[in-house]
Amino acid sequence: MKKLLFPEGITRQERTEFLNARMRAVVPEICVERARLVTESYQSTEGEPYILRRAKALRHLLEHMTIFIDQEELIVGNHAAKPRCAPVFPEFGLFDEKELDLMPVRKVDTLQISEEDKRFLLDDIFPYWKTRCAGERAVHYFSPELLRILDSPYRVFNPLSRTRSGHGHYLPNVRRILQEGFVSIEEKAARYLKELDYCDPDYAEKMQFYQAALICIDGVKAFQKRYAELARSMAADCTDERRKKELSLIAANCDRVPYQPARTYFEAVQSFWFVILIDYCGQNGSSISDGRVDQILRPYYEKDLADGVLSRDEAGEILECLWVKHSDIIKAGTYSSVRNNGGFSTANNLVLGGLDPQGNDAVCDMTYLCLEAEEAVFNSEPNTSIRLSSKNPDAYVNRVIQILVHKEGGKMPFFNDDQIIDALMRDGLTREEALDYAIVGCVEPTGYGNTMGSTNAGMFNLAKCLELALFNGVCQMSGMQMGPKTGYLTDFKTFEEVQEAFRTQVTYFVNLMVCSLNCTEKLIGDYCPHIFSSLLLDGCLENGRDCTRGGAKYNHIGINGVGTADVADSLNVIRHMIYETHSVSAEEVMEAMRTDFKDKEILRQRFLNQVPKYGNDVDAADHMAVWVAKLYCDCVRDKATVRGGTFRPGLFCLSSNTPLGRQVCALPSGRLAGTPLGDGGISPKHSMDTHGPTAAARSVAKLPHTLAINGVNFNMKFLPSILKTPEDQQKLTDLIRTYFSLGGMHIQFNILTREKLIAAQKHPDKYRSLVVRVAGYSAFFVELDKDIQDEIISRTEHGAA
Repeated sequence: MKKLLFPEGITRQERTEFLNARMRAVVPEICVERARLVTESYQSTEGEPYILRRAKALRHLLEHMTIFIDQEELIVGNHAAKPRCAPVFPEFGLFDEKELDLMPVRKVDTLQISEEDKRFLLDDIFPYWKTRCAGERAVHYFSPELLRILDSPYRVFNPLSRTRSGHGHYLPNVRRILQEGFVSIEEKAARYLKELDYCDPDYAEKMQFYQAALICIDGVKAFQKRYAELARSMAADCTDERRKKELSLIAANCDRVPYQPARTYFEAVQSFWFVILIDYCGQNGSSISDGRVDQILRPYYEKDLADGVLSRDEAGEILECLWVKHSDIIKAGTYSSVRNNGGFSTANNLVLGGLDPQGNDAVCDMTYLCLEAEEAVFNSEPNTSIRLSSKNPDAYVNRVIQILVHKEGGKMPFFNDDQIIDALMRDGLTREEALDYAIVGCVEPTGYGNTMGSTNAGMFNLAKCLELALFNGVCQMSGMQMGPKTGYLTDFKTFEEVQEAFRTQVTYFVNLMVCSLNCTEKLIGDYCPHIFSSLLLDGCLENGRDCTRGGAKYNHIGINGVGTADVADSLNVIRHMIYETHSVSAEEVMEAMRTDFKDKEILRQRFLNQVPKYGNDVDAADHMAVWVAKLYCDCVRDKATVRGGTFRPGLFCLSSNTPLGRQVCALPSGRLAGTPLGDGGISPKHSMDTHGPTAAARSVAKLPHTLAINGVNFNMKFLPSILKTPEDQQKLTDLIRTYFSLGGMHIQFNILTREKLIAAQKHPDKYRSLVVRVAGYSAFFVELDKDIQDEIISRTEHGAA
């Protein structure tokens, strides 16, 4: 195909394959440069307000960090001093020597680090931050009693899990930057600062916020200028005329964006990447998400095609460069963290399809171009999601399924526009805002550019609450009195008393979690304001307030219940076998739980097989899952956040069903102690959905999805062999449509075989490119912890659609 923008000499496919192969071949390392630069800045600003110190640290980083433009890149901008390496964020949290020693040898999210860099961090950087970073300050924000109760490794939730990271998990308004540039933000901030009312009681806070905003924008201008100068210098030295022209085009882009508005598609894509990248450089949070890329880039794409300055193939080439760049951003976590949520996932969610601002079908040629990029690159990042309305054509759905079958992996979950838009309007968004929603992180529906949602603030172990409810609040893994004294199973005369004990435990721990997360929000607002993020959220400039202090238009905190299926199946066994048929005594159930069914395998098999389980379209079993889900959502929703919003319940778990399962004793469902809880969040328990995919979908659709407005997660696994023909793929399309018509909000697939997963586990070097759906995010299978790999392998495998 003839090129209109770039010179001839390399094809779209050749460039993408080259860039992708190089990215996948990188051996990830720890990068200490960011830690050095940020520490330098903080040491020079002692005594200044933290919001100004944060802004100056970002500016200093953008002015001095190593930048590079790799061979054949069209979209530029690096996260660390080398590709796909992990910067360190000492202002949020530190690593001890043991953690640093473990990083190069651990089996998941392995990161190399030289002895010199290790000593530099331990001797020169971390001592300064020992009493200053958010993670170390956190203990002063929690009551001793709260920390005592939740210090156990078998706790219901981890109150300190979010103190080491920034917020992340939101949708920045990149569209506004493409349309107006940071120059517009700069002009507004300067005007608001000049027009401040001396009698405003918040004068000092607003003044400092606007000053910080202007400092950050100075950093943005310096950053893009450095890339423009580098590209121009490289072009001058380049002897390859094709690459010389490409470098000159890159320089022209970086001369303009993101400070100025984007005029062309190429400028828009470069500006888009710079905005997302700088946000990731500034904070340690994950899931700073892209939003509706096909709709955001569509006007620039269509104009350039109409003007004859860009071919469709070149637009796809640029887009695929953007897709590859997403894999450049990785984070360094502790062993505990990466073991539980490994795969180097940042879960930057990129959304396609759905409805347009008038409520009509938004699927367009740009949507299909994005799907081509997804198929060509197919890395774990970006975390591409599919908005699906009844108004979208089947051809769109079928194209997604074709890619999943072709790549034999797990990506591109489907989200039900017709359900989610109505639910978001009931949650307070305007119709216009709801129509423009996108997904944050894994599965969290969120307003675009107007919401600081903290959507993955914590995971709540519902199964642990059931254990405590049956044993008078005593943890069976440690013997600790962890929850309120609600009685033993043997004390309960009716099944309703069992339910009431469970309700009491859930309510108690939800209240503790609300308290701990509000404390965490206060901590982050005090010491880690997110000024750059605030420039990208409606409300912050107008209010003169950082997003960590409630400046955004909408402010939420999302907490997610884990173990719905395990609790429902267990309660069904208790109800049926103790209170209805009297075939088992409460003493027998408690003893089996205490001893992990030791010498009680026959009893365990009765629990597993004699009582209907959630996931088979049996109302008696499914309605218990409905009860559990509704109870949790009712306990969480509408509680107030410290930022002036409300808490939002979700029913998903990422990969935390595996580590949370380690914290729970054996259950009446027949589940053994320490084994994973049900995957997904609302998926039926592994191997318990025995009546096929349609029955499973009908069961899951009965749950109150829209009450869990922070997101739900339904996983399914299909054999590729049953989806080879267009007719078979249409059957899966029909399944998705039917499930959504019944009220389902989300569904996602792993389309691969158990045998392939086992082979990848045994021979990882042969399967480096295998991408699987872990829960709400995708990852390269071989980069996951073995326990999580085993959990994915164990999921129900459907042989017919």
